[in-house]
Amino acid sequence: MSSPRRHSFTYLLCLALLGLSAGQPLRAAAAEEVLATVNGQPVTEGDLSFALLSRGITDAPPALRQQLLEQLVNQRLIQEFLKAQKIEVPPKQLDESVVKVENFIRKKGDNPQQVLGKMGFTPEKLRAAIALPLAWNLYARQEITPEKMQAYFNAHREELDGTRVEASQILLKLSPDASATEIDQAKQKLLDLRKQIQSGKLTFAEAAARHSQAPSKTEGGKLVTSAYRGKMPLVFTRQVFPLKEGEISDPFQSPFGMHLITLNKKHPGQFSLEDVRGELFQTLSHELYDQTLQKLRSTAKIDWKTEPNS
Repeated sequence: MSSPRRHSFTYLLCLALLGLSAGQPLRAAAAEEVLATVNGQPVTEGDLSFALLSRGITDAPPALRQQLLEQLVNQRLIQEFLKAQKIEVPPKQLDESVVKVENFIRKKGDNPQQVLGKMGFTPEKLRAAIALPLAWNLYARQEITPEKMQAYFNAHREELDGTRVEASQILLKLSPDASATEIDQAKQKLLDLRKQIQSGKLTFAEAAARHSQAPSKTEGGKLVTSAYRGKMPLVFTRQVFPLKEGEISDPFQSPFGMHLITLNKKHPGQFSLEDVRGELFQTLSHELYDQTLQKLRSTAKIDWKTEPNS
């Protein structure tokens, strides 16, 4: 896991086991092969097999295996960190999660020890894998205080309170392998159009109708009304939300091409901090995880037994 997710590890594992039969081979013969060490602690083929299966993957290409191996390295670092912080999951809570996994396997008519054993995992390793997201959640709740949540909500209110925007865009398409010259030319064209619109020589809708390469050009570039995380792509809302009504963004690039966007109207939201507390906690937990991991990676001793990104 590269960062905590809304669904628990237990839930994801049970989903994966829906398609798992007791007789399915799971790299058991090579389970103890060491793929990397993290501050002297091994990451094995069995660990990787378990990570694949917990995501419902039974046959992964090399690139995906390497990606998941990187995530397992991150897990080791976070496990060390939480241990140093003396964060421990209450035994009862951990026992309940383990029982959920074992009961799920039994309901399929399989033997939990046999199924998990084929993944190369002992009961201790299963508990450790389940304990990690639970322990991180405990740490995050310790660090993300009510005051921090209130401050974040105040600073990002429109992103969280349901505020919706009406916006329009001008799109100049770029191929995935567009040259630097082509990108600069598209950007310059949009800058020129921006000046013409701001000077009153033409309206944004007229410029979109004449020059935009998006289907919305027939409607003056009008986009669907959207909240910050809604129907409009996030790459757009990040540009349009800081604008004042009638203001035009600088040209910006996305996978679709080069864009110019304007805010037509903003509809204030009505959600309070209490309405979005769960979502906000997840956002701050993800940020805290990434920041913590970045610090840990900068000083960690990682020895790859396989070539990264190979």
